[in-house]
Amino acid sequence: MRTLVDRVAVVTGAGGGIGRATSLALAGRGCDVAVVDIRPEAAEQTASMVSALGRRATVHVVDVRDADAVQSLAADVVDQHGACHVLVNNAGVTSAGSFEAEPLGDIEWLMDINVWGVVNGCRAFLPELRRAEEGHIVNLSSMVGLLGLPHNVSYSLTKGAVRSFTEGLRSELITSSIGVTAVFPGAIDTDITSAARGTEAERLAGLGGSRLGPKLLTSPETVASRIVAGIERNRARVVVGPDAHAVNVVARLLPGRSGLVGRITNRLLGSS
Repeated sequence: MRTLVDRVAVVTGAGGGIGRATSLALAGRGCDVAVVDIRPEAAEQTASMVSALGRRATVHVVDVRDADAVQSLAADVVDQHGACHVLVNNAGVTSAGSFEAEPLGDIEWLMDINVWGVVNGCRAFLPELRRAEEGHIVNLSSMVGLLGLPHNVSYSLTKGAVRSFTEGLRSELITSSIGVTAVFPGAIDTDITSAARGTEAERLAGLGGSRLGPKLLTSPETVASRIVAGIERNRARVVVGPDAHAVNVVARLLPGRSGLVGRITNRLLGSS
């Protein structure tokens, strides 16, 4: 995009983590922000922080799994802000553990939020982005969208789907005024793991509090700054974090070597 000044950005999952950091980064670049989250208090806190930066913020309590609610969200944003220029589909959940032991309901939960939440957002806001002078869509994938990893099989399923969807959408919109970016963060210091499901969810949640946490985890603010740069430069891909860059290199240079990755990971986790 040529400029973010006086643009309107919609950020889902904006009540914390990457969503909150991205809302603040966009506000810092001159955007008004529609703060979307399923948690009212968290959304209000983010909105107050955006307002403190001198930009307008509105709060929208929406479950991105609900296609009708997301359609209504688009109408509400345009009604309150007059337009929409940037859509950041950030809302997401995670899981960790054996695929064999994962209940089907947990896999459906991941799909509904991580995949259908992105699809619902794009379908609802694309008409408004077309009406704007220029627009941009950002969809959050993950490093496991670059290379499926063991003990993250179902999460990899959803983030791989987001990757393919986003790359296809960018190709479809390439001659329009709408840019599309896929973001691939590694392990990020957010509270997403607190709601994680799966047999290894507790171990995943404890990573941030461990002594290695600060060394292994990238900050949400780092991701947010890369997202904003990706919007401004219309990047197709944004890879964030040393672990995500390492996975990206393996995926590019050693395609088909997922078995090697699996053996290493299983040894580290003590799994068979």
